[in-house]
Amino acid sequence: MENIRNSILFTAVMKSEISNNKKNPVYNGGSSTVSILSKICQLGRLLLQDRDNCLIRLENQPLINGESSAYTLSLSFIDDMVFVLDEQIRSLKRQQLTHYHWVLHLDSAEDAMWKVKSCSRNSMPLQTELIQLELIELHERVDGVHKGQLPALDVPAAFQQNTDPGQMSGLLKNRSSRVFTLAAAALVMSGLFLTVFISTMQYGRMLKTVLTLSESISDSSESSTMSLSRLSDEVSRINREVFELKQEVFQEEEAFVFNKKQTSMNLRWLASRFPRSSSSRAHAYHYLADQIDSAVSYGEMVYQLTRLPENNDQAETLMATDKDNPMSMKYFTPVFPEIGLPVISESEAGDSADFMISSGYINRRLSPLGYGGVKPHFAVDLINLDNIVKISEDNEIIRDHSRAGHVQAVYEGTVQSKGYDWVYGWNMELKHPLLPEVKKMYPAALFWTSFYAHMESTDSIETGAYLKKGETFAFIGSSGKSTGPHLHYEIRIYHPGGKDSNSFGSFDRINPYLSE
Repeated sequence: MENIRNSILFTAVMKSEISNNKKNPVYNGGSSTVSILSKICQLGRLLLQDRDNCLIRLENQPLINGESSAYTLSLSFIDDMVFVLDEQIRSLKRQQLTHYHWVLHLDSAEDAMWKVKSCSRNSMPLQTELIQLELIELHERVDGVHKGQLPALDVPAAFQQNTDPGQMSGLLKNRSSRVFTLAAAALVMSGLFLTVFISTMQYGRMLKTVLTLSESISDSSESSTMSLSRLSDEVSRINREVFELKQEVFQEEEAFVFNKKQTSMNLRWLASRFPRSSSSRAHAYHYLADQIDSAVSYGEMVYQLTRLPENNDQAETLMATDKDNPMSMKYFTPVFPEIGLPVISESEAGDSADFMISSGYINRRLSPLGYGGVKPHFAVDLINLDNIVKISEDNEIIRDHSRAGHVQAVYEGTVQSKGYDWVYGWNMELKHPLLPEVKKMYPAALFWTSFYAHMESTDSIETGAYLKKGETFAFIGSSGKSTGPHLHYEIRIYHPGGKDSNSFGSFDRINPYLSE
């Protein structure tokens, strides 16, 4: 059990982020509150000794109604500025639970006084008028852990559903608690099935003993009595082993569910404190928290934590290339039913499922041109997932020996222009016949084009050349201002008064797909 008690995984995540997410404490209190907080922190350091965190579990602790309970205390000091305490009081008879979560912050700006940053009971924030009383009881419990003798604990109550429309956040947290309770029950059942399997093996040994004793019984009644006595002792020993195994499995599963819940909660807490400019990173943190919620082992939890992005670029690469986060092209419908997919995999078996939209139409993102700030994206960027091997530490997409895919004409037409510039790299614009659907949606339209950019080269085509629908003419590349191999794809409607213009007239860039 020692390896479980020392595996508070979320502490490592909070150390790297807490300095960027400081907020005012939820409760300042008076001088007596400051004194109690100081005593609690001093006791915490005594319990931690030289460690950053620890988990202490005390069995058979008395409740005020005379029943027994299990008491769990988790302590974490983060950079000597933040002290996190989590308590669980679980009734052994009623299987009811009270969970306290405290975050104390050392305010260096006010004579280094400890203040309450957040506090909750069963995922519900404590009312301000109750915090002083709860702090006194917290001090008594932590002092009892230090002295080895806890005071009588309050009886845990069943979770109550808050039906007040003004407390929707409480409802969500109660729902989350019920989900985690069901997950814990499923894990306990798995442990019980494992116990039954092991018990079956132990009873096999017992059966062998019975057969041996049966042969002895035929010799004499005295030897039979002795054999039965040995059998009784063996059964008692096996029953004790089974009981101890059940207890160990239950404790390990309980600790795993507790650590998993704490880790995912802290990832969401960190995500909620990112600025708007880090929205991609916050979205990735929420996504990884969901993956941790569904983890069934510590190995899976550690793997998800190693994927935490350090910036928006890494976050967008993670979300675009993770096959557990599907945005396959097969889920999208073209704006005009006649047009096809602008890309195709190099492999013969490749189809639309191999490609994903890594950056959508009108998505607000950091300018890839280095101007700073954010700008809308009047196109879609398509990336091939079929031949990705891994993502390097430098956020580079590592592919196998094959190319990233072919670029093909979405509809028949004539090459209107091709060339190279430092933004779009190798690019080509294909002019198409005016379809009835285009004229219906845009009555003033003169013609429409499809625009392709960041290709490897355009040497295989000439201006004025005619291309059929689905005809390939280049490879997906990373030319120009690009963060990796992908296709920049636009649909342009040329009409008088368009927002953009070139030597062929004014035009508007529309969403190539009806839904994203």
